Amino acid sequence: MELPVKFVGMSGSDYRSHNDFFSRSYLAAVYKEGADAQRWMDLGHDIVNPSASLSTGTRFDMIVEGIMQGRSVDDMVATAPSSVLTKQGHRRGKAYDEWKAAQSGIVVSADDEFQLRSMVESLLSNALARELVETTVETQVSVFFEIDGHRVKVRPDGCTPSLWWDLKSTSSKWHKIHNSVFDYAYCEQEWLYVQGAMAVGMEWHRMPFVFTQTMPPYSTRVYYLPEDLVEAAGFRMREAMEIASLRISTGVYTPDEYVVHDLEVPVWDRRRYLEG
Repeated sequence: MELPVKFVGMSGSDYRSHNDFFSRSYLAAVYKEGADAQRWMDLGHDIVNPSASLSTGTRFDMIVEGIMQGRSVDDMVATAPSSVLTKQGHRRGKAYDEWKAAQSGIVVSADDEFQLRSMVESLLSNALARELVETTVETQVSVFFEIDGHRVKVRPDGCTPSLWWDLKSTSSKWHKIHNSVFDYAYCEQEWLYVQGAMAVGMEWHRMPFVFTQTMPPYSTRVYYLPEDLVEAAGFRMREAMEIASLRISTGVYTPDEYVVHDLEVPVWDRRRYLEG
């Protein structure tokens, strides 16, 4: 594959199958979790366990992507009618299985449908978020390129003529959203994705993140991440690439000898413990 290269319409599974390219999640795990995490991933395992929140986020991403392609929520979401449920209202049995097999959309419960529709309504009610959705000209974009000789891949949620942007579902309160930014390496994501955008001819830009809450009131906000934190994340990503490549080429994932580490305790937690 001659790099850089941009594919439009590549499926998510095809994108993930190119595991000879570093992804943001891979590099973030290498930097944060170390050699054991990298060895686990290099054996072909996923470092992230599936969760209910991830399922909600994945469904939400699929629906918003469909909206950007001109589809409606009604086209994409299917909730079982009472006639195919059991007497107790459970989603099982022959009638339900036959109904589910005939559906082309995302099959969800009534509660899940309410949650997803509330999130979509919130997203489209936010003028800034709606503008990003409406000005998006490409989805399902996969870019493969190199940074300092390392093969890297990125896949933005939406591409407008002038910038890339990303959609995030969150269970965080707004005053704690920075914790999610740190925990899920969003600064690292912005740095890496903007590098990918520039590799295929776009100008440098700040990358907007659209956050929609997964719980009431299902609010949506659009954030730019602090530029100094994104810059620092770039140094971490470059370091992670070097470390990961060295481990892969040498097959050495552990230090020459194990050492016992002193447990680091944040100042606030230490004071709270000592004061009882």
